Amino acid sequence: MRRIVLPVACFCGLWTAASAQSVQPTTSETGIASWYGAPYHGQRSASGEIYDQEKLTAAHPTLPFGTRVRVRRLDRNGSVVVRINDRGPFVKSRIIDLSHAAAAQLGMTDGGLAPVTLELVETPQNSRSVSSSAKADRVRASQTNRVLSAGVLSDEVQNPNLSARLATLAECTTTVPDDSY
Repeated sequence: MRRIVLPVACFCGLWTAASAQSVQPTTSETGIASWYGAPYHGQRSASGEIYDQEKLTAAHPTLPFGTRVRVRRLDRNGSVVVRINDRGPFVKSRIIDLSHAAAAQLGMTDGGLAPVTLELVETPQNSRSVSSSAKADRVRASQTNRVLSAGVLSDEVQNPNLSARLATLAECTTTVPDDSY
């Protein structure tokens, strides 16, 4: 029997999409910011880099990794530009989790929360946006050169359109090797 292996070039880790679609970053967003620090310092973030609480970084649920946003505190003067390198916050009422350094610049380390507006400063080139239908949460990540084996079929007749459907869902390239196993 002939098997088809469908490697799909896309991100790994948070891939849960059953019916993904592309979404574009908005230019501004208003809500509550929180911060995270010591327990996560030195741990790997969702982007793969090691979290450093003293760098100006943040976690956002949907913006592509590498995006820079200006965080403006609404209840007093102050703003800071951070780079998105993680996913979160995982509390519905919050829109961004700031590193300790960013929170300190905004004067919010004592209270832990602050009303803010996010303004898009810069998005990385060649980023891919992917959204998940799971609980309507959207996940975005920069496209990398990783490979996901999306399916192994014993017969091409079972689903001849699978490669095209996966390419559409992930907005990336699929390849179908022509060799038999």
